[in-house]
Amino acid sequence: AVVSTQSTGGDVSVINQIIGLQEQLAGDCERLDILVRKEPAAKRHNSKYRYDQLIQESRALNAALQKYHRQHNEREKEERERSELLDRQFTANDNSDTILALDAALSFNDKVTHSDRGLDRLLDTGTQALTQLREQRSTLAVSYCFGGKHFSPVLSNHLIILWCY
Repeated sequence: AVVSTQSTGGDVSVINQIIGLQEQLAGDCERLDILVRKEPAAKRHNSKYRYDQLIQESRALNAALQKYHRQHNEREKEERERSELLDRQFTANDNSDTILALDAALSFNDKVTHSDRGLDRLLDTGTQALTQLREQRSTLAVSYCFGGKHFSPVLSNHLIILWCY
């Protein structure tokens, strides 16, 4: 991967040299892996350890170069955007661009607020009705006379049971 940026030629050539050396290192590591596997059992553990260290350092260098390259590209992008903004000629807005259509939104908001208040009133009315029914239930413990027979209501939870005697 060859870097081609608009920065100084020295930076690009150094980065390209580093990329070339990293590619060479990757090829050498593949060959070294083969050689490590051919080592005698006594030396293989130590050789494998050194090989793993080399691979980790190679990966760390690759990550550092990628980070530098990403930051470098971001800096260049910011500089381009900054220069574009400085070179841009700004003009005043037309009246049609700045008019906001808020009438429909305000009307909708008023209707939602009104319906919310209506639902609150409806819930309050229902709560009051249930409270009054609960109070009336406790006052119905009186006996009634109906057609010569006496009925006595017995309150059990929410049901009124009439006993005839």
